[in-house]
Amino acid sequence: MTHQRDMTHIPSPSRGLKSKNPAESWQEALVTGNGTIGALVFGDPLKETIVLNHEKLYEPHHDEIVQNNDLFPYLDEIRTMMKNGRFRDAAALFSGKSGHSLLFTDAYHPAYALKLNLEDCGEIQDYMRTVDFETGEVSVHWTDERGKIERKQFISRTHDVKILHMSSSRNEAFNGELKIDDLVPEGAAKDYIVSTDKAFISFTCDYAKTKKGYVGSSLVVVKGEGTATAKGEKIIFRDAKEVTILTKVTPVNDYDHDIGNVITFLKEMLQSLSDTYDYQELLSHHVKEHGEMFGRMTFSICEEEKMDVTTEELFAEKTEGLNQRLIQKMFDMGRYVFISASGDYPPNLVGLWTGDWRPPWSGDFTTDANVNLAVSGGAIGNMREALEGYFKLIEKVSPDWKINAKTMYGCRGFLAGSRTDGNHNIHTHFNVDWPLGFWTAAAQWLVMPFFEWYQISGDREFFIERALPLMKDIALFYEDFLKEYDENGKVMFIPSYSPENTPVISDDLLAEGWQSSQATINATMDIAAAKELFTNLLSSCQDLQIEQENFAKWTEMIEKLPDYMINEDGALKEWIHKDLHDEYDHRHISHLYPVWPGHEITPKGTPKLFEAAEIALLKRERENDSAHGVMHCGIVAARQKNANLVLGNLKFLLEGDYIHSSLVTSHNPGREIYNVDANCSLPTLVMEMLIYTYPGELELLPALPSEIKKGSITGILGRGQITVEKLEWDLDQKSVRVSLRSGKDQQIEVSLKLGITEIIAANNKRLVVNNDDRALVTLESNKSIDLDIVIA
Repeated sequence: MTHQRDMTHIPSPSRGLKSKNPAESWQEALVTGNGTIGALVFGDPLKETIVLNHEKLYEPHHDEIVQNNDLFPYLDEIRTMMKNGRFRDAAALFSGKSGHSLLFTDAYHPAYALKLNLEDCGEIQDYMRTVDFETGEVSVHWTDERGKIERKQFISRTHDVKILHMSSSRNEAFNGELKIDDLVPEGAAKDYIVSTDKAFISFTCDYAKTKKGYVGSSLVVVKGEGTATAKGEKIIFRDAKEVTILTKVTPVNDYDHDIGNVITFLKEMLQSLSDTYDYQELLSHHVKEHGEMFGRMTFSICEEEKMDVTTEELFAEKTEGLNQRLIQKMFDMGRYVFISASGDYPPNLVGLWTGDWRPPWSGDFTTDANVNLAVSGGAIGNMREALEGYFKLIEKVSPDWKINAKTMYGCRGFLAGSRTDGNHNIHTHFNVDWPLGFWTAAAQWLVMPFFEWYQISGDREFFIERALPLMKDIALFYEDFLKEYDENGKVMFIPSYSPENTPVISDDLLAEGWQSSQATINATMDIAAAKELFTNLLSSCQDLQIEQENFAKWTEMIEKLPDYMINEDGALKEWIHKDLHDEYDHRHISHLYPVWPGHEITPKGTPKLFEAAEIALLKRERENDSAHGVMHCGIVAARQKNANLVLGNLKFLLEGDYIHSSLVTSHNPGREIYNVDANCSLPTLVMEMLIYTYPGELELLPALPSEIKKGSITGILGRGQITVEKLEWDLDQKSVRVSLRSGKDQQIEVSLKLGITEIIAANNKRLVVNNDDRALVTLESNKSIDLDIVIA
């Protein structure tokens, strides 16, 4: 039993969290990770559980990859059905001929759990658990008869090993044991084994399907005259002044053939690290990588001393306005989660962490909003190394997109699936009720971050070698797919799909035999994605003077796309079809793609469509209150310069019981379904409400809620090779100060939604401000410039 005195005076890490209550479940566990290996740390001080994860551990559901039958022969019939309103019949034909029902990906799962038990040594007092975002270190503190106890652990980016260290202030000895909880459900494995050898404890699992499996091993090292010895399926340690436990988990492609060699390798590696480095040295190496990346950005809207609070105090704070301490903490937590869960892959639905086999939606990478939101702050948030995991994922699975395009529609190029586990992306997640096989926008949304990174970095080599080949393959698909025309000579996207919504069809048409279905014609998102692709291809290739032979073809493709439509409410329609009407109560807002993540619909460039998009968002309801929907609406609101709607969505998330005591978020209110969509996308919302960038354009405070009167942010990367080194604002003093650095010589327009009285550059030079509160600013390559702005 833990006796808790008031320990809130124990300082938090300067950027991190602290909680005064032990976690009773893995959902409330503190998290740490290096992108490859993750750990959930929870339990009482004397009985700690550490659930281990690895980014590539997905339970195989099939012995071989399931493929679609050839569906192209049925495409003409499907299109005819849809033109006659038989949308559900078209979806049924497509699904029925595919050769499978709706399939989920292989399921993400934990490796196993380490159980660390200590002998009781008197009353436990002064308990506190913490996470240091700058180091990735999870610590547990308490006091008993041994003095002040500290147990800390992290997972090294440098050495790809988890390290735990435990000591007492009085140098008293620990007695305890380390054992393993396999966590494996019935039917998931042919075999799994816990084994011990000297001071090593290991776990091996041979999946029920395929040749794959995985292995993990831990080495217990004691300091002083203590001992660590194997006894059955445990490691027993006695009289240990300090305890260090090194752990590594790795997947195995051919279990029967490789398992013995892998175990030997892990043991030799762990022993070598233990012989070479102590805990602090290993931490120092790791922090140089993790800490440097995390520290590139700061966001502050509260005084530093006000941030030294427990999560319990943060949640208990009652305020009519925005909980600014919690939003600042969640900004840092979001970056911490993104970095810690990004390795060869980006964060999946659960980031890097789960205590359950077979989590909801397989815990995979869902591509119709979730992973897209999760990685949306990677580039502008200055986390290029972490974002590389996303780029690797897309490049790994994109060969399957050619199979999808050919098998499903007889087309060249790319058609991405709606789910992937990182091993493949064959598009098999569809049926008559969920006809996601009709969605053609996925590949463009998934490749868009490649293009955005090019806009930010100006890296010509990256664009030509990595972004452009993907974009050209998407273009090939559209060239082959868009062969049907409407009465106006515009191409028809048929079949089409707007995730995961169903249009409203009039009773009269339903009486005539039309069918209600998610399967549709001309979903606005499908059209917007195609338009964005060809626009970006033309603009970038014209700038670089490459691909001239394709310019005419790409221009023609843009000209053939149907125009957006505005409905009777004045809102941007979700389907460009006179008989498919909007369903406002839905968690997705896919038709607002040209507002965000796209840049097509803007107040200056397309004012009528911008107003229609504003109305569409205002009319949108939350349906099941999914966190990704809340964040998506908030980010689009920021693009629409709607500070009140930004505030409303932020408050809805912070006050809706989405956040665990670990500060990891959930998919639904009531902390239902562990999910990091909101964690990773909240920094995107904060950055977008403070700064909007596009090549040649910088807008400051476009959607800042008025109650955030004072603050600063550093380190944002802008599209157009601009770094916002620091932005500070004080609304009461009517002052804004921004420090910029450009990667090239250029002129940009700087604007402020709140209005500009004057703008002063270096040497007190006053810049000319035009009637729409914009000033032209000259930037020199790799030189910083400070601008002081007086708010109108």
